[in-house]
Amino acid sequence: MSWLAQLAIAFLLFTAGLASGIKYHAGQDALAAKDASVLLAADQRQQRQMGDVAVTRQIAKVTALAGQLGAAREHIKSLSGHTCLDADTVRLLNDIGREPVRAADSSPAGAPTSTATDPSNRADSSDIDIASAIAQCRSAYAGIAGQLNEVLDIEESRHQRDRK
Repeated sequence: MSWLAQLAIAFLLFTAGLASGIKYHAGQDALAAKDASVLLAADQRQQRQMGDVAVTRQIAKVTALAGQLGAAREHIKSLSGHTCLDADTVRLLNDIGREPVRAADSSPAGAPTSTATDPSNRADSSDIDIASAIAQCRSAYAGIAGQLNEVLDIEESRHQRDRK
């Protein structure tokens, strides 16, 4: 065989080997991409499951706080016969959870309306007791509402990523 024919055969073998190598590496890349896709899907599933657990816990907390708030409202309703809170106290209570609570004005809180000594007597509650109960409920509710909003923001961003 002539050296030109040998050179052509060598070139053909080289080209075939190069094409086989490229095909092999493309297959390896495709397998790696498939494995990465499977791992990503498993990771997303696990994140959704953990998010579902967190949301369930959050919903349970919000439900419990809503129950406490309802109980506090019922307790307040049962305190009939008390004079109403003044406008500044109501404004202070309404602002709880929206901004940090400031120091109270110099006006003192009202005294209990009854002089009974029985601590179970609900008529002995002063407006400080009422304000304290409401403040505790509203503060806890504001904290849980903030956490729930964070969870909802995470869920919204996850759904936006899933859509892409």
